Amino acid sequence: MLYYVVLRLTKRSEYGLMALAYMAQSGSAYTSVKSIVADLTVPRRLLAEVLKELSRASIVEAVRGPGGGYRLMQSPEDLSLAHVVEILEGPVKVADCADGGQCELSPSCTIQTGINVVANRIKSVLDTYSLAELAGANQQAKLQNDIFAV
Repeated sequence: MLYYVVLRLTKRSEYGLMALAYMAQSGSAYTSVKSIVADLTVPRRLLAEVLKELSRASIVEAVRGPGGGYRLMQSPEDLSLAHVVEILEGPVKVADCADGGQCELSPSCTIQTGINVVANRIKSVLDTYSLAELAGANQQAKLQNDIFAV
């Protein structure tokens, strides 16, 4: 039997990045959780938790009341995907042994050096890719879909 291991973002990171990209495209206006949920069709409760966590980390600012909501406190160009993922999930780790960690198989492990290279490359991509690039790529795809929909 063949098993596949897939590296993927958790829903917390996925929804957090989606909401941040949505806010980046909205400029400096406050965006309500209600409008994010309606437009992105993500679960309200989990999104609210994620946004509270991003607010505590000073990534977004929260304002209550009419006209309130959330908005970015940092420039999307200066916000790396790694930073957001680490806020929501903790350090990016591909395996227990990556980045100097240890596991019970360390003495006999045949992939430890290679997995460290993979982990560093993944972290590097997340470090160098900004929220602005993520939001911009989404905007470009939307424009392409609009062009072909005609």
